[in-house]
Amino acid sequence: MKNRGLFLFSKGVSHIGTRLFTFALSWYILSESGSGMDFSLSLLVNYLPQILLSLFAGHISGKARHPNRLLVLCDAASAVICCLPLFHLSLASIYVTIFLLSAISAVFNNVIDAHLVHLEGVDNPETLKRLTSAVQFITSGANIIAPSLGGLLIQALPVQMFAVINMASFLLSAFGELWLKYRSRQAGQRSQDKADARAVLFYMFSPRKLRTFFLADSLGNFFVTAGINVALPLIVTTALGIFSSGYGVISSSTAAGSVLCAVWRTKSPGTSRLQYPFWKMGLLGACMLLLSLSACLGREPWSVMALCAIMFAVGWLSVDINIQTKTTLQLFVEPAFLGRVLGISTAISYVLIPLSLVIAGGLSEVWPAFALPLASGGMLLMANVGLWGVERGNGNN
Repeated sequence: MKNRGLFLFSKGVSHIGTRLFTFALSWYILSESGSGMDFSLSLLVNYLPQILLSLFAGHISGKARHPNRLLVLCDAASAVICCLPLFHLSLASIYVTIFLLSAISAVFNNVIDAHLVHLEGVDNPETLKRLTSAVQFITSGANIIAPSLGGLLIQALPVQMFAVINMASFLLSAFGELWLKYRSRQAGQRSQDKADARAVLFYMFSPRKLRTFFLADSLGNFFVTAGINVALPLIVTTALGIFSSGYGVISSSTAAGSVLCAVWRTKSPGTSRLQYPFWKMGLLGACMLLLSLSACLGREPWSVMALCAIMFAVGWLSVDINIQTKTTLQLFVEPAFLGRVLGISTAISYVLIPLSLVIAGGLSEVWPAFALPLASGGMLLMANVGLWGVERGNGNN
């Protein structure tokens, strides 16, 4: 229990500090330059290390004999990098800081996910799911609190002070991680550490259930990004003309669904089996179709109430799917491959999400607002049915 508490403390402290720092950097870029291009560039330098280094991060994670030491090293390096804006605050130094922190985060997150199943105190699938749900609760909660708190603090504190706060959070996190205890892997579990990327890809896409699992997850990320993340602001602003206050309430509904789902899963972790949650992803597709229909509603308050209900369901389902997919991989992928499998999966996601944003952004210029979630939801439902049928056919053979 003490070990799991230290883990949650370290994860929570570092995530809150990072979210506050990210908010402050975003505010600085927009306030100093007023350029959407400069802000987009900051998003790009944040994505690039995740795409380029995820496989390398998986390799490092797979070879780690003492994961807590690697976590401490990552947090200590992140604290040092936060010093850059203190010496010279400019757009260039901010881009370098974002890039380096993202590169370290690629390694840090892979170590966390790949070795969570070996954390002392995690003795069965239910405990793993409860701990993953608790982490998701902390993450979702910080994503709600940090922007609000940052909005208040930014009026009184300079951006450099947010760097100091983030440094302190990393150092506190490192102190907690120093005492974490992990079970050592057996010699047989390390026998495949030298497998190359082709061997890992063959492992991921050759077994029938793993293949459909990764295909379904990749397509889900692609269509949800286009059908919800891009479509929602367009429907709210152009189709319905909802004011900013109403949009804030709608966005808060997504966060509320995320938090409540994480709390629920800490109490009711559910079953564990190697199967993708097709029906939950199908419900997300249905939410997109409802989002498309909402574009036909009138102005506030009915449109806001309908969108709040839809986005609450989206928040709940997204977290539920994330918890299930992550713990499924941790339980059923061979430990020797787990770090690199998670690295490749992360890299694929970080490639597909920007691609989806670009395609959806281009289509939104020529399509009406309701068409994007309609097309994305319909294609996601068809893909889900097809992959579910393939999985059932393979299981019966």
